[in-house]
Amino acid sequence: MDLMNFSRDSGCLSPQLHGTDFSAALYSEFLWITNENLPHLFYGSLDKYAPKLIELYKKKRSGPWGEKMEHLLTVYEQEKNDINVIRTVALSGLIIHLKEDSSDLFRICKDEMDFQEGTVALVAMADDVPGGVPFSTQQVFIVLEDQVVMSSTSWTGALVCLFGLIYALHLSYPEKCIGFFEFIQVILLKLHNDRRQLKSKLQSLQNVLNE
Repeated sequence: MDLMNFSRDSGCLSPQLHGTDFSAALYSEFLWITNENLPHLFYGSLDKYAPKLIELYKKKRSGPWGEKMEHLLTVYEQEKNDINVIRTVALSGLIIHLKEDSSDLFRICKDEMDFQEGTVALVAMADDVPGGVPFSTQQVFIVLEDQVVMSSTSWTGALVCLFGLIYALHLSYPEKCIGFFEFIQVILLKLHNDRRQLKSKLQSLQNVLNE
């Protein structure tokens, strides 16, 4: 796997092979930038909000988006004591709730990977994907600018790293999933950075979660 070194002077990553844990280097860089422990803050907030998010999803079962949500919640009901399932449902259900298209961002692959130039994606190696969501993965590859830059054994863990990379490198959020990433930044992590006011759907969601 090609790992990449952070360069604070250039504000970018330079590709270099390293034997060290790249996720630890990423978390260290994120801590340096924000003074926040990324995985601790991410999972702490997600675990806090997940029950309310899932209860909200249960009310959204009509129409074509509702069918996708139904598949997701079926898995949740079968495995609702598994924290990894809860986290995956909370995050993947958010995409459905916001009615955003994640087909380019979240991909499933069984063997060969082929990426277009400029791609930002999580590519899960998985055989069983109920409802199109990779609850159980062999490996999840994180792709930036059509290159695999690192990987994780879990989909949620890979998403944490992808967000950290995008934030640390000042990259734009994937165009079709801007609301999803703004939720993570502003509502989950409370990293406002003087961003413009949340769109009405996200503002309403924030109000519900803070009740």
